[in-house]
Amino acid sequence: MFMINLILFYLLFMIFRIFANPLLALVLILLIYYVIDRRYIGLLPGLIKPLRQWRRITTLNRQLTMNPHDSPLRLELAQVYMARNHFQRALSLLEQLPAPMKDSADVLYDTGACQLSLGELQVGKTLVLQALSLNPDLRYGEPYLKLATALALHDPAKALKYLQEFQLHNRSSCESYYRMAQLQEQLGDPGAARNAWRQCLETYRILPNFRKRADRRWALLARLKLLMHG
Repeated sequence: MFMINLILFYLLFMIFRIFANPLLALVLILLIYYVIDRRYIGLLPGLIKPLRQWRRITTLNRQLTMNPHDSPLRLELAQVYMARNHFQRALSLLEQLPAPMKDSADVLYDTGACQLSLGELQVGKTLVLQALSLNPDLRYGEPYLKLATALALHDPAKALKYLQEFQLHNRSSCESYYRMAQLQEQLGDPGAARNAWRQCLETYRILPNFRKRADRRWALLARLKLLMHG
């Protein structure tokens, strides 16, 4: 991080010397920072994935207009909307699915996840737990992480239990250790929080390269927390 900031400062100095137009220099600096972040840091959102998702949404909507009874299409469209955080639209589509699909573990979880994201905690929690009762290993324990994230502010002790359950299914998630540290802070245990941040960094170190980029954000945040809290 120090080296990256030093490089950015040097680039800032050189660009302002080269360009007479401060606005053009600022745009170029932001572009350079974005490229560096996407390559080495990972805190800023990408641009390509959202464009692909919007194209897919357009295609699926068109296909669904021509085939309104195609339930798999409707489900896929709902899941793409969920990926774009458009949970109300996704929920509307999920509720239109036929009963056999709506009662499957995957659709119950997706519906519950939408409800949780829309603030309907009790309804969402019930649906997610129902999905887990049908398939305890659903999506490698992802529903437990979703429950922990949704309940973190309202019931941190319960959220911590769900997070621990998630880690029984997935021990290589840097996000889970970072969120565990946040919960331990809320519960007044700074020592356990520091241990969780350290575990986040240790987990990141042993991840394969293709996973590191996705989890880099959590590792960087954990390192910053450790620097701040000693």
